[in-house]
Amino acid sequence: MPEKFHLSKSVFDKALTKEASKNYRLSILVSQDGFSFCIFDATRNKYSALEAYDLQDAFTADLLATMLETIIPASEWLSHHYQQVKIIWDNDRKTLIPNPLFRPGEEKEYLRFNHPLAEEDIVRHDRLPNLDAVNIYSIPQRILSLLEKYFPGASVNHASSALIENLVISNKNRDESKMIFVNVKKNDFDIAVFDGRKLLFFNSFPYQTKEDFAYYLIYVIEQLGMNPEKVEMKLSGEILKISDIYDITYKYVREVSFTGRNEDYSYSYVFDEIPAHFYYNLLNLQRCEL
Repeated sequence: MPEKFHLSKSVFDKALTKEASKNYRLSILVSQDGFSFCIFDATRNKYSALEAYDLQDAFTADLLATMLETIIPASEWLSHHYQQVKIIWDNDRKTLIPNPLFRPGEEKEYLRFNHPLAEEDIVRHDRLPNLDAVNIYSIPQRILSLLEKYFPGASVNHASSALIENLVISNKNRDESKMIFVNVKKNDFDIAVFDGRKLLFFNSFPYQTKEDFAYYLIYVIEQLGMNPEKVEMKLSGEILKISDIYDITYKYVREVSFTGRNEDYSYSYVFDEIPAHFYYNLLNLQRCEL
């Protein structure tokens, strides 16, 4: 099993001490193709560590759980007591429902309308206080139980809930203009479209090639009646300026830039080697009001 995952990034501030972990906050992101965490020093308002693993062929909950059962116990930082632990789970089985239409107890029916459910799936929902909406999603029972075993008392939410909440907060003072936010991951990407402070659209799309990426991007732009020559686009996640994905994006959308880090926090020198737009969701989880 070790050959099915590898450590892709590991940076730790030398000032961190395990004895002071009760002053730190732990943020964790879990998906079928990755596991990552970062440590926030609440006394210094500083992000001080980040570690990320790439996972391969975790096609089932059992395979994913087997990898996590190897990674988590082996980490010298994940067994300590923290001031707070927040976990976000990322998969494609999710759907947004406006608060006025949401009926507690019918979560499975809402989700089944858009996604097939496996027998092992637990259906949960997150209330999004800054959007007046509910995000319904599934998580395999084995994964949820594993997270609860290793991180008792931690909050568990969907990654898209955290992303939406943070984007709404970030755009609360925007002027009346449209903006596209694209969060790029290994096998899929999130698109959020804002008109001023109002969220017009959010969805996630799979891709394998740059053409897949461009197809969904242009489809959203056309469906919302935006001018790709004038609309502003912000990119975050696993994308570099020297890449096929960036090149094809810039071919259609001219006002493209990368997100920066949240200026509400400071960042250890160890983050200097990481592009500022990487790990956007993980490094904004502390601001999230879920």
